[in-house]
Amino acid sequence: MAVFEFAGHTLDLNQGRLRNAAGDVALRPKSLSLLTYFVRNPGRVIAKDELVQAVWPDTFVSDDSLSQCLKDIRNALGAEAEGLIRTIPRRGYVLDEERLHTIGQHEEAPLPPADQPNKPSIAVLPFETAGSDRDWFSDGIAEDITTALARSRRLRVVSKNYSFAFKGRSMRGNEIARELRVRHLLEGSVRLVGQRVRISTRLIEAQTGDLLWAERFDRDMADIFAIQDEITDAVVHQLETELLAEEKAAIRQARTANIEAYHYELRGRQLISALTKFNLLLARRMFAKAAELDPSYARAHASMVICDCYLRDWHGDAVPADVILPIAEKALDLDPSLPEAYIAYGFALFGNERYDEAERAYRQALALDPNSYEANFFFASTIVRFRNDRKRMVSLFRVAARLRPDDYVSPMMIAGFLPKGDPERPDWARLCVERAERAARLHPEDASPMHRAAFAFAHLGEKDKAHAWLARALAIDPDDFIAQVNAAGIHALFGEVEEALHYVAQAARKVPQNTIDMLRNDADFDAIRDDPRFSEILRPRDS
Repeated sequence: MAVFEFAGHTLDLNQGRLRNAAGDVALRPKSLSLLTYFVRNPGRVIAKDELVQAVWPDTFVSDDSLSQCLKDIRNALGAEAEGLIRTIPRRGYVLDEERLHTIGQHEEAPLPPADQPNKPSIAVLPFETAGSDRDWFSDGIAEDITTALARSRRLRVVSKNYSFAFKGRSMRGNEIARELRVRHLLEGSVRLVGQRVRISTRLIEAQTGDLLWAERFDRDMADIFAIQDEITDAVVHQLETELLAEEKAAIRQARTANIEAYHYELRGRQLISALTKFNLLLARRMFAKAAELDPSYARAHASMVICDCYLRDWHGDAVPADVILPIAEKALDLDPSLPEAYIAYGFALFGNERYDEAERAYRQALALDPNSYEANFFFASTIVRFRNDRKRMVSLFRVAARLRPDDYVSPMMIAGFLPKGDPERPDWARLCVERAERAARLHPEDASPMHRAAFAFAHLGEKDKAHAWLARALAIDPDDFIAQVNAAGIHALFGEVEEALHYVAQAARKVPQNTIDMLRNDADFDAIRDDPRFSEILRPRDS
């Protein structure tokens, strides 16, 4: 993107011009460079050291220089921009992603933040495994090492959502590093034999291919966390940095002491990503077993809540909201520093129709981890969608689509909720189709990518393809709530009123009142909103 809009201003990166309704806004070069860096890295907490290196590379400046530039920016933007750039105590600054909008050219998959001088950068690639049935284990180890490395304020660690997008792709290490904009790659392989685990890892300098460090660990399964710690310590040592004591403590706090519980949690983590009813039920059992084996495992409790909320709100399962909430509260009590606990709490509060509290929970999750895909996605798809704040919802879904390159739902939602005639709508619809087609090839038994792609085809006006993909989805899972909602929306877009009302009625039988309220406001049903039968189907149930 070359032009950004925020707080009544536009910033043209090609021309280096900041403007408002009155014309050009004067800003000193260094202040403009600082604002540009924030705009290029929205929604991410940026440390002072990183900002200084970005704006004053290879130059010693005091904190006063940074503070003065921030003051210049805030004065130039005026009261309308209050809160646009927030100070995060002891961590740095963050530009509010929700208030930033792009103008013009659409970029399919925005890259991770650019490398910064004197700040080592690394991506942990998905670890290879001896058998595809053990992918859940090797992926989980790589993800947890990524999370541990990301605790260091001295490293720039690419989100696993980016690095895992290269799984199964035949690319050289330097090509992957160039796309991810990192200097170093950590690769690994995992082999399980009974109660023994063998993990081989190597750290390479991506551009030259130089091997910086390699090690093979052949240990009892009970030593898995010790292995992860040794890998993390070796990497930060090779990159000439270290983990602070509080960073190490945070890593330990997020874990379980029970290896069997960890196995169940990892398996559930893999299953939940599909969001089909079958996978959610199975994942829920995995998380429940993990929590049973270790009642203090906060992440397992939080993940149980996510499953329950999806089963209730998306699949019509009779899971009482007042049963879900205590589990979410327990997860939060066990680990109040865990972003996933706040996400689960927000989702549970939404089901209890405590909307203001739910919003606060989501905001806390984002304060702890602005780059959390789940926090951005769930916030957008529950509270913000319920309140029919379409502009804000699109903004959050943009972040989610950027953070997870295999997410086909967010692009579909953006295409559906952008104003009619917006030039970006077809771009987002095509991105949904591309990602959904890829997912359908990987999981032909899953209806989800098929009915999402069908909706995207509908937004592109490709009626035959939309109906063909919808038919495939309904053949796989005719009772899926989201498939029925999307079927209704697709028929509504093509003016097929009777079919649209049929699927609205099918879907509305299964889900709680606040989900019905969201459907009532959904942009997908604008074409049938004035039909009295639509209002009758979605009338409040207590009326």
